[in-house]
Amino acid sequence: KFCQTLGLPSGGDRGDRGASVPGRRGSFIYAMAKAQVSLAVIGPSQSGKTTALGQVSASLDAFDPEAHRQVQDLAWELGRPAYANGWMLDRLQDERELGSTVMSSMQRFETSKCSYCAFDTPGRQDLARNYLSVMSLADVAVLVVSAAQGEWEAAVDSGTVKGLALDSFTMGIKHVVVWVTKMDDYTVQFDSARYEEIKKAMTAFLKEVGYKLKDLPVVPVAGLSGENLTSKSSEMSWYAGHCAIEALDSLGEMNRPAEKPLRLPVLKVHDVPDVGCVIVGRVETGSLRPGIKVIFSPSGLVAEVKSLLRAGKKLSEAQGGDVVSVNLSGVEACELRRGMVASSSSDVAADAESFMAQVVVFDHPGIRAGYCPAIMVHTSQVPCEFEELLSRVDRKTGNDAEAHPASAKSGEVVKVKMRPRGLVCVESFSAYPPLGRFAIRDHGKTVGVGVIKEVTKRPVPKPRSE
Repeated sequence: KFCQTLGLPSGGDRGDRGASVPGRRGSFIYAMAKAQVSLAVIGPSQSGKTTALGQVSASLDAFDPEAHRQVQDLAWELGRPAYANGWMLDRLQDERELGSTVMSSMQRFETSKCSYCAFDTPGRQDLARNYLSVMSLADVAVLVVSAAQGEWEAAVDSGTVKGLALDSFTMGIKHVVVWVTKMDDYTVQFDSARYEEIKKAMTAFLKEVGYKLKDLPVVPVAGLSGENLTSKSSEMSWYAGHCAIEALDSLGEMNRPAEKPLRLPVLKVHDVPDVGCVIVGRVETGSLRPGIKVIFSPSGLVAEVKSLLRAGKKLSEAQGGDVVSVNLSGVEACELRRGMVASSSSDVAADAESFMAQVVVFDHPGIRAGYCPAIMVHTSQVPCEFEELLSRVDRKTGNDAEAHPASAKSGEVVKVKMRPRGLVCVESFSAYPPLGRFAIRDHGKTVGVGVIKEVTKRPVPKPRSE
């Protein structure tokens, strides 16, 4: 399971598994020539995210043939053949029994234009930490909603759909593609009117939370049968747009931040047999090469990069936007955790003592000094206290309207001083955007978002290595 998640070879074979990078034609140079794009596949629980992504991966020959055959045999044996593709992503026993994703999983696939690293995420709101940390790694959000009667209405009434749109915007994802699944459901039967109803609502939701999209791709699909996923469907001849994969390809290459010192937030840590400590994360800024030393914040631990892998292939260098598995020496897996940030010795990332931020309150009757919710920033989640409300901001002019307000309620913008109640590495948004924006979470929902303006950092600890 570790090897499948990381794209590492299993057993004694250190060669390429071939499962994660279809269409390579045996050439690493061919793969490198393509645009590298990371996707977060998000949506309400039971919307068909995993089924659709599994079908795409199967259609593009992205699965290891032997592993896929074994899962297909298991699905048939248990009388659930429709789950054969989805179970390649949902590998935990609990996930297969519940029919619901619990842990985010990574799956790579390629088209003729782009190489994709897709993250399948849980849809349950009580697992928000799992999907929000993955969203911080994504260039594109694939927002999946069900067209089935009752399922779409439930997702809207619960606020889940709008909440996911808001989370995408908060975590800095600039591109969104909507997949309207289950168009083959007996309550829909490929009805164009149902599609237009959902398209209109989704466009409104996304614009309301801040997206300014001229042509929002909203693609009707059927995950089980594969209709309109990798090629146009005759069942939906009324639809004139791109199929799901063409809609992704049309986004083209992603704009990456200008060259800056290394920052790599850790998403996962594994102790892989015969390999050692391996971390998974996205290079947000800077670059990473085998042989260089990195310092982790919090902790001050120093490790050396032994090797870099992407899609089971070794890399000589990872650059901004690359989601990679990094094999380290000098540290044990038990010493590292999700939310740490790797940096270079030339510009070491430091823990935050406190920070100034501008916060937009979405859903709270009155935030006051002393309020201590959780914040999600890059891959980390930490309790953080509103130590002081500095001023209320006029949303029209951007100027301070009131100094030291007693509280901030829904719809208001305030400048605040915040103090983390746990160790966390953050940066100002102007210097490192991926590490300078955060979501405020309370009782399972996003109550506000913020942008970090200034950070008071703790002294950088003396680097320590084992």
